[in-house]
Amino acid sequence: MTFLAPFVSDRQSTKPTRERHNGDPGDASQTSAFQATGSTSLGLRRELIAAGLAFVGVVAGVGLMAGATVLGLWVQRHAAPAREQPLSILSAVPGPMLDSNAYLKGRTLFTMTCAVCHGAQGHGVAGLGKDITQSEFVASLSDGGLIAFLRRGRDANDPYNTTKVPMPPSGGNPQLTDQDMAHLVSFMRGIQDRRRVPADALQAPPVSVAQMVAAPSADEKAAALAAAGGDAELAEYIASGNKLYHSLCVACHGKGGVGMPNNGKALVDNEFVRSLDDDGLLAFVKQGRSPSDPKNTTGIQMPPKGGNPALSDDDILDIIAYLRTLQGGANGAATGGPASN
Repeated sequence: MTFLAPFVSDRQSTKPTRERHNGDPGDASQTSAFQATGSTSLGLRRELIAAGLAFVGVVAGVGLMAGATVLGLWVQRHAAPAREQPLSILSAVPGPMLDSNAYLKGRTLFTMTCAVCHGAQGHGVAGLGKDITQSEFVASLSDGGLIAFLRRGRDANDPYNTTKVPMPPSGGNPQLTDQDMAHLVSFMRGIQDRRRVPADALQAPPVSVAQMVAAPSADEKAAALAAAGGDAELAEYIASGNKLYHSLCVACHGKGGVGMPNNGKALVDNEFVRSLDDDGLLAFVKQGRSPSDPKNTTGIQMPPKGGNPALSDDDILDIIAYLRTLQGGANGAATGGPASN
């Protein structure tokens, strides 16, 4: 072994040799003394060499153990993670190609109504909705059966509800038509089996908030103007916020902000909303609130931006302007009261 070479070389070069003395070569006492000294020196060197070899062996053993540990950690860190069991439908012949228009309309509706709990791509949100892309339950239902399930929803006490978070009927958006439901199902089929999605639909850019939310109607504009006390600019914000709220927040907080049982709290006459000014509420909505937050009294997660990352600051401020109209008083302005939720 190469790491022993220095010790072997040292042993050869330090081998004791007898010196020539000018004294009488027959002097037995000198010869005996030299032999004794040389024997002692040789024994000491051999002991040192043996100790050195033992030390090298220990170091080598420790090095091998450390190397094995490091290698094991590297393998654990860099080894490919175990893959989830793929959906059974992916091992079968794919169903018929989906209609591009229906798929894209379903994507928009899903972003508006379902993404807050299930994520924009259907991969689920921790503490809220499950991963739809891997759901054998969804895959097992016919299109009609899936529409019926979405209409019915699932109560938190349903034994098949493993998250214990209620799924409200129609995803909390009762305005969804049967055609809307069919489009939603088309999108859900596509995120489970991309083989069925036409290439043009897969390559379509994501929709903007402006594309998702319809413009306020004349009646909605009139109601907003009345709520704003005749302030046209504020009325514009309120009308926009009303549409945004009822498109993106209604699933958890209910129509008109009345709340959803076992889900989002009521926002009507909400002390927490009144306690914060607009900048404070903006920061809160952008951050969200985790179930572990001691001020979270529902135990339900509120994701950042309500689960809609496309929302701009102006969009959120419009929603806040609408929420102020639900608080009573002068447009529900912040009162500076205790911040409890």
